[in-house]
Amino acid sequence: MFEYVAFNPYNSSPEALAAELTKKSAEGWEVVSIVPTPDGRNCAFLRRATNSSTTTSNTITTSTNASTDVSNATVPAAWYADPSSRYELRYWNGKEWTEHVARAGQQFTDPPVA
Repeated sequence: MFEYVAFNPYNSSPEALAAELTKKSAEGWEVVSIVPTPDGRNCAFLRRATNSSTTTSNTITTSTNASTDVSNATVPAAWYADPSSRYELRYWNGKEWTEHVARAGQQFTDPPVA
């Protein structure tokens, strides 16, 4: 099981992001991907191994081969692993999956699967 988190510091330079990710690494987090956001910032996706199956307001827990369950309303709006597995990431707006997807740092649109 892994715990996932989207780390999206507001108005952070690449150097500041690198420093923050170094701190997160010391806490056991592994950088999965860094992607640009529509507003010109960067969002880092981190994961770390966990034995817990609880979901908190800042994290999503999932097994490596299961789709991410963000149906809980406490999950913040951010980019997460695409539950359809058609793209690397899909944007969760805090209530539902959107058509905004990303692969290898490039953004596309793709209707979410019901």
